[in-house]
Amino acid sequence: MIGTSFFTLLQARERWLGARFTVLAQNVANADTPGYRARDLDPGAFARTVEDLATPGRGPVLVRTHPRHLPTGGALELALRPRAAAPVEETVSGNTVVLPEEVRKLAEVEEQYRLALRLFGKYRDMFRTAVRLQV
Repeated sequence: MIGTSFFTLLQARERWLGARFTVLAQNVANADTPGYRARDLDPGAFARTVEDLATPGRGPVLVRTHPRHLPTGGALELALRPRAAAPVEETVSGNTVVLPEEVRKLAEVEEQYRLALRLFGKYRDMFRTAVRLQV
C-alpha cells in the first residue's frame, strides 16, 4: 500500500461496515412500511476503494475528519453512499425488505467487524512486543 497504513485501512473498513450496518438496520426497521425500498451499500465498493488507494501515483485523497464537514467525493465517501438493493421480492404494499435476507446480511457485517477488531488487536500486540524488546 502506497502511503496507506494498516490502521488507516482498518479505520476505513470500520467506517464502511458501520455505514452498512446502519443501512441494513434501517431496512429492518422499515420492514412493514408500505412502499419502502430496501437499500444496501455496494459490497465491492470497499475493495475497489482499497485498490484505488494502492494505485501508485494516485496522490493524497481528501477525507472528512468530522461529520459536519462537506463531503469530499473521495473514494471512501462514494463507497458509503447507500443504493437501492436489487429487489428479491415485493409485497402487495410495495415493500422490498425480506427480513431473513436482511438478518443474514447483518450477521455477515457483524462477523466482518469482529475480524477487523481481531486484526487490530493482533497488530496492536505486535507493536507492544516490539516496544518491549527495544526498552
